[in-house]
Amino acid sequence: MNISSALLYSLMIGSLVLQGCAATSSTRSDTAPAAGVPAQTAASAASGSKLAGATVPESDGKPVIAADTKDNFDAVAAAIRQEMQSGGRFAFVSKTGRQTVDTKLSDMGNLFSQYGSVQKMDPAAQKRLLGDQNSINEVLARYDNNRRVCWQETPVGTHFPKTVCRTLGQIQNERENSKQNLDQTRRLMQQQSQIMNSPAPNGGH
Repeated sequence: MNISSALLYSLMIGSLVLQGCAATSSTRSDTAPAAGVPAQTAASAASGSKLAGATVPESDGKPVIAADTKDNFDAVAAAIRQEMQSGGRFAFVSKTGRQTVDTKLSDMGNLFSQYGSVQKMDPAAQKRLLGDQNSINEVLARYDNNRRVCWQETPVGTHFPKTVCRTLGQIQNERENSKQNLDQTRRLMQQQSQIMNSPAPNGGH
């Protein structure tokens, strides 16, 4: 399969493979939706992920870059950037990941501005476009709020471990809430300490 065919196939199918595990050996991640979240198949992929009218294309419930013309790409790029904002599907993308996505989207935009469509690109441009697309897909897949992460936990009072699963979005939100609660507790303790150490009114009388 030549570069042109491979690129067109990739743009149409947008297949993503999530690789690797989380930090510990007992933790693994996959792309299966969490309980209560319906799986999105290729037949319904056109709906994508939406935020304030933006749409990110999907395939089998996974985000993809799927565009064959400049107009289509501009719409997808705008949707991705919007979904990386607070409250979006990719809101927790790391600083490095955001730089990668922004750089690759800009490069893809330049290619579409120059050629207009994938069919008009020469092999070198098509290869470059495919590389940009793969880099973006990798970042979006890794930081997708819908990605499910599973690990083993042994409940207190038992020796039998059980599998616990959360979506990445749930995990990140729990961390944010814990951090906010901890910060609030520290502020209250500091205020209490300042009150206790402050001089008593009227010299203590």
